[in-house]
Amino acid sequence: MMPRTLLTTLLAAFLTVPALGQSGGSGIDASILSATGALNAAQKTSVSSYAARSVEAIKSGTDQKAIDDARTALVKPSRDPGATPAFRKAYGVILVTELAPIAKGSDLRRAVVAMQVLRFTRSSDALDVIVECATPSTESDPGKRIAAGSLLIDAFEDLEASNTYYDQSARKLRDAAVAEPDWMALQQKLNALAAAARKKDLPAENARNLRKAQAEALGEIARKSKGSTAVDDRMRAVQRVLVGLRNDLLVMPQADRSQLAKTLAPALTEMLNAAGAQWDAAHASKDATAAYGSVVNSCEVILRLIDRSERPSAYSGTKPDGDSRVLAAAWESGDRSKFDAEAKRWAGIVSAAPYRN
Repeated sequence: MMPRTLLTTLLAAFLTVPALGQSGGSGIDASILSATGALNAAQKTSVSSYAARSVEAIKSGTDQKAIDDARTALVKPSRDPGATPAFRKAYGVILVTELAPIAKGSDLRRAVVAMQVLRFTRSSDALDVIVECATPSTESDPGKRIAAGSLLIDAFEDLEASNTYYDQSARKLRDAAVAEPDWMALQQKLNALAAAARKKDLPAENARNLRKAQAEALGEIARKSKGSTAVDDRMRAVQRVLVGLRNDLLVMPQADRSQLAKTLAPALTEMLNAAGAQWDAAHASKDATAAYGSVVNSCEVILRLIDRSERPSAYSGTKPDGDSRVLAAAWESGDRSKFDAEAKRWAGIVSAAPYRN
């Protein structure tokens, strides 16, 4: 297996190629790019012929520059300002047919290039291929799952799909995240859920379902984790994801935040239970102590942020933040009894109204 540091460097290089952001000059006839209805047989043949040489270079080429040029050539029609939804739909079908086997293949470099091209089709079928490559049950290579998750983070930005598709994707990514053993791949999937929820002009209900799926994933990960006393490396992902989640909550409409609280607050108390279960092992490692400490701190900050809105009377006369926080300080000082007592108090709060009816 490729060393993690080298793998990360290669993936970063693949995922930030400037050429992928360029558009225009696709080489496909303008009358086809501007089609307003389904392409006819001759037009489909023309588009397939355009794609064929570049697909072959990605599939079997040995010159890296030629592969990079092929990727750019395949992306340009999707990015062309003159391309219509009708064209992109037809082009996406062709690319999914040709590139899906490469994306699902064993050659990581070729698979990443294929997924990059698919990401720019704006096609739900193409996104399904990337989601499959990000899912542990269908993809055993953690490197490919990391790459696929990285692409998913911004793939929803210009996706052309039905509202139902977003809800389906939320469930798929939630389940893939829960099953993910690799912390870097987990982080990408959880961040992809958050990024999809932030898509401009996404219907509010779809955004709420995506955020709920992220919270459900965090809760299920914590519930499974707390059954072990060993350090859980996935906390390295959770610590980063919770920071972004807190930022999302700060700008979220109150009604949406209140609805999410019913799923998120119990998930956070389960995360505290997992930290408690792994107290000794986590405190035996400097790195783990820091990662878990960050998780504990974020859980406490978010719980207080939520609870001040949900139960304002409980905070009457108190200062807004630091002086009432207990968990982060208890974790840092190694005060197990104080940590357990405060975690239990929060568990009691979220097990009652308004979190539970």
